[in-house]
Amino acid sequence: MRLIFHIPLKIDRNDPSASQIRPQKLMAAFTELGWEMDVVEGRGRERKRQIAAIKRKIRQGVHYDFCYSESSTMPTLLTEPHHLPTYPCLDFGFLAFCKRHGIPVGLFYRDIYWQYANKNVDFKQWVARFFYRYDLGQYRRLLDVFFLPTLRMYEYVPCRFDCKVQELPSGCEIVPCDAMPAADGRLRVLYVGGIGGDYNILPLVKAASSLDGVSLTVCCRTYDWEVVKEEYMPYVCGNVKVVHLKGKDVENLYRNTDLFAMPHCTEYVRFAAPYKLFEAVGHHTPLLAAADTWSGDFVERNGIGLTSLNDVNALRTTLSSIMEHPETMATYKKNIPAVAENNTWTSRCRQIANALLKKEV
Repeated sequence: MRLIFHIPLKIDRNDPSASQIRPQKLMAAFTELGWEMDVVEGRGRERKRQIAAIKRKIRQGVHYDFCYSESSTMPTLLTEPHHLPTYPCLDFGFLAFCKRHGIPVGLFYRDIYWQYANKNVDFKQWVARFFYRYDLGQYRRLLDVFFLPTLRMYEYVPCRFDCKVQELPSGCEIVPCDAMPAADGRLRVLYVGGIGGDYNILPLVKAASSLDGVSLTVCCRTYDWEVVKEEYMPYVCGNVKVVHLKGKDVENLYRNTDLFAMPHCTEYVRFAAPYKLFEAVGHHTPLLAAADTWSGDFVERNGIGLTSLNDVNALRTTLSSIMEHPETMATYKKNIPAVAENNTWTSRCRQIANALLKKEV
């Protein structure tokens, strides 16, 4: 079995953001499953050379089962460092070439934030929106399967697709961390991610600071913290601490955590499938998610945690309830391993293959 993995940019392997990690995880998982894979990735000049090599193989009779592509958070034609469309026909021309040669094409559309984030746009944003819409027009013409993080996101896509539209959230890497109970008996809560703006966790921090039986660890980037520090510092006390860790250092946080919290809720968060949700699932950590979101529905449907409004009183009540009924946490812990197995990166690769080949592999 052989596939083409296409992404119209250079992956930054030192960037911890989900948009950079996701394609690397999927490529590794396809390799783990035994697939042969030709990759198109890099700056325009590199992609042009890689595409030419693949085209030669196809003309020589090499068979590819499908082409899987991932979009950039930027418009496809503007992914060069200078953000000028210097390779206007490269990527879409290649996908069209694959389609003409009978190779099914699927694409994961990463983000629709541009559609509603700023209603008052300047000239640069207007130009970007033009190219985002151009991308969607090309996808409608070229794709056999249009993958989205969640089907809820499809409501925000400003056009309809005649091809199959399928949900494809992030996967997880199983790293079970069976946390030992806290010596002081506290409920240990962990938050890892952005802070401020769309990531408003101030209600969680306020709620935790007011409960003696809770300890909260907030792990965020240093420069994000500097922006919100004055607002949050009055509530950072003995049972709330802020750390700035990444990579393997975060593993130790999970080893000392009972509950992973992601209670913030915005219009964007309602339909998003956060990478951190699946990271917590992979660590076998129960979750506290925002109510009325895709994440909250996933958590409740699978019995791996609970939901709350992003409100101080609601969060205080929810955390108190967990402390009063510890048996619920045991149930969530029992359910998580099976959910993790069904949502690994290799599971996502099988989903991609099944959708594009229209058969189980």
